[in-house]
Amino acid sequence: MNYRFAEKPWTRRCTVAALIFAACMVYALWAASIGWHNTILDFIGFRQAQTALTTYFMIGRPPQLAYETPVVGPPWSIPFEFPLYEWIVAAIVTLFHTGLDETGRFVNLSFFLLSLIPAYRILIWIGIEREHRFLAMCLYVVSPLYVFWSRTFLIESTALFFSLSYLVAALVSVDGPRTGRLVLATSLGVVAALVKITTFFVFLPLVALYLGYVHWHAYRHQAPPHMGRNAALSLLLLVVPFTAGLLWTQFADSQKALNPIGRRLASKGDVMREWNYGSFEQRLRPQTWGTIGYHAERSIGHAAVLALAAVATAITRRRRQLFSVCLLAWPIVPLLITNLYEYHEYYAYANAILLVAAVALALVGLLEHGGVYRKIAYGGLALCLALAVWRYQDYYVPIQTTNHRELEAVCRSVQDLTRPDDAIVVIGCDWSSEVPYYCRRRALCLPWWEDPSLNKMPDYLALKAPRVGAVVIRNENEWERFEPAEVQNAIRSAGHAVRHVPIDELFDVYLVDEEPIRPSAE
Repeated sequence: MNYRFAEKPWTRRCTVAALIFAACMVYALWAASIGWHNTILDFIGFRQAQTALTTYFMIGRPPQLAYETPVVGPPWSIPFEFPLYEWIVAAIVTLFHTGLDETGRFVNLSFFLLSLIPAYRILIWIGIEREHRFLAMCLYVVSPLYVFWSRTFLIESTALFFSLSYLVAALVSVDGPRTGRLVLATSLGVVAALVKITTFFVFLPLVALYLGYVHWHAYRHQAPPHMGRNAALSLLLLVVPFTAGLLWTQFADSQKALNPIGRRLASKGDVMREWNYGSFEQRLRPQTWGTIGYHAERSIGHAAVLALAAVATAITRRRRQLFSVCLLAWPIVPLLITNLYEYHEYYAYANAILLVAAVALALVGLLEHGGVYRKIAYGGLALCLALAVWRYQDYYVPIQTTNHRELEAVCRSVQDLTRPDDAIVVIGCDWSSEVPYYCRRRALCLPWWEDPSLNKMPDYLALKAPRVGAVVIRNENEWERFEPAEVQNAIRSAGHAVRHVPIDELFDVYLVDEEPIRPSAE
C-alpha cells in the first residue's frame, strides 16, 4: 500500500498552495494568541490547573518519575501521564524565568506545529503530490478544535505529535524493515504510549491494520509468508509500546495507592473506572454519540463538511479506501473510554484528526481528478476554511477573551497570609487544582466523594510536613454550606487557633495557628 512516486518539480501551483498554507499558519498563530495572558481557567480549568500545578512543583528541581501533584494531601505523588510535557515546560521556566501559564501554552502550541512534520510525511507516504499536500494541511492548521486546545496548558499536542511520528515511522518500517527504522518507530511508540496511552490507542490499530494488510497481500500473491518477520514486527511495533504504557500505568497506580485519596484515583479504582469508561447503557444512548460527534465536529468547522466530503469521494472514487479507514477508526477509542469523550471536549484532540484527514483525502481526490473537479476542490477548500474561521470566532473566541479571575482575591490572600512552604486545606472545590495552583501551595482538596465534613477537621489538619497554614472554604457548593462559626469551632476543637478572613461572596479563609505574616516573595 506504500504509494512510492517520483516527486514532481516545484511549479507555480505549488507556490500558490504554499502561500495559502502560509496564510493559514498566520491565521492559526493569531487566533491562538487571543487571550494569551489570561488565566488558564478559560475552559476545563480543572484539568489545565492540574497539569500546571504539577509543573510548578518541578521548576528548579531534577526530574522525578514519582512527581508531585500536591492536591489531595501527602504523599503528594499521584502520577497520571508520563511528565515529558511538564518537564519541558518546567525546564524552560527554570532556564529563562518565563511566565508559567504562557510557557505551558507555548510548549503545547509548539508541539501542535511540530506535528505538521509527521502529518506531512504521512501524506508523502500515501503518494500525495506536493501541491495537494499543502492544501490538505491547511484544513489541519485552521481546525478550530486544534487551534484552541493547542493554546491551553495541556499535554494533548505532545501526545499527538509522538503518536503521529510513531505512525509514520511504523508504516515506513513495515515497508522496509531495517534496524534503524525499527528502533526509531518502537522508541516513538514507547514515548507516545507513556505520554498518553489513550491518544496512542487511536493510532495503534492503524499500524496493526497495515501489518495485517501486508501479510494478507503477500499470502494472496503467493509470496513467502515471512512469519518470523511479521511476528518480530508485531512485537516491536505493537507489543513493546503497548507494554510500556501498561508498565507506566502500573507504576502510577502504585504511587497513587500510597495516598488515601489517591488510591481511588488509580486506573482500577472505583472513581476513575466509572469516570473513564462510563456504562454500557451510556454507549447505547444516541445523545452520548451526539455529544461526542458535536465535539469532533469542531475540528472541521461543520458536520456538513464531512457529508460533502463523502459525496465527493463517492463521485471521484479516489482515496476511498483511506477515507473509509479514517471514518471507521474514529470511534474505536470513544467506544472504550466513552465517558471521557462525552464529558471532555479536549479528548477529541486525539482522534478528530481522522475526520480532518478524511475531508483532506476527499479534497485531494477532487484535485487529482482534474478538470472541473479541480475548481470544485478549490471552492470546497474555501468553504472549509470559511466555516473553520466562523466556528472559531463564534465558539472559541468568546472563551479566550474572557479572563477568569474569580480566584484572584482568595489566592492573593492565601499567598499574603501564609508561608510559601505551608499547605492549605480546600473544601467545596472537589479535588480541583485551581485554588492550589494560583495560591502556589500544596493542598488537601476534599473530593465530593470523600463527603467533606467539619467533623473530620482534626484529620484534615493533621499534616505535619508541611503544616497547614489555612483552610479555604468555598461557600457556594452543591454539598453543604459551612457557616464561619461552625468552621472556627471545628478548627479550635482540633487543637488549633484560628482567625476568620472573609474574602468575597464565594470564599472564606481561616488562618490556622499563626497570626498574619508579611507577604511572601511569590
